[in-house]
Amino acid sequence: MRYPIARGLIFMLAGAAACSSDPTSAGDGGRPSSDLNILRVASTAPALFNPEANFYAVQGQDREVRISFQDATGLEGEEFLRLRVRPGSLQSNPDGTPIAPGDSVLITVRVENPDSILFEMEPAGLTFSPAEPAELKIHYAHADHDFNDDGTINTFDDQIKTQLAIWRQETLSDPFTKLGSVNVEDSEEINADILGFTRYAIAY
Repeated sequence: MRYPIARGLIFMLAGAAACSSDPTSAGDGGRPSSDLNILRVASTAPALFNPEANFYAVQGQDREVRISFQDATGLEGEEFLRLRVRPGSLQSNPDGTPIAPGDSVLITVRVENPDSILFEMEPAGLTFSPAEPAELKIHYAHADHDFNDDGTINTFDDQIKTQLAIWRQETLSDPFTKLGSVNVEDSEEINADILGFTRYAIAY
């Protein structure tokens, strides 16, 4: 449940704004899901074109998958999420065995809740190389921009926008951890390098 953010907290957030676009940030120490504000999708957002997508990532090849919204005709429209697995990204399978050149892994990405910017990715436990991590991009143009849910879109929400980041949860019982993210506010997208699966959200 969300609550209006106190004015004092806004100034604290402003002081931390410089970290919001640092792709090398060590991130947050962890936060339980009950304390995390995951962005909601606006009621006016288009319907999803493909709430689930899958593809084969191949060691040595550059491949990607997208989740999109529908356009006005019901066809694929604006991008919601893009996951890119670069040629050297795949490192090890969930059982720990290394992924050799030419080996493939079936990756599935799904929207966990159509009302929230929260995604689940499989196979759980798949890892990517720190030297060439996978790249995740999530758009939030269709989020409800009343970020703090106080009934008004105002300067408080503008300040929260600067603090948005991609957060990762390893399992349902684990806390969420903030990733070093690049928040491109003009185009309302957040980019992050990722080293494994399973759940990712835009949150603050």
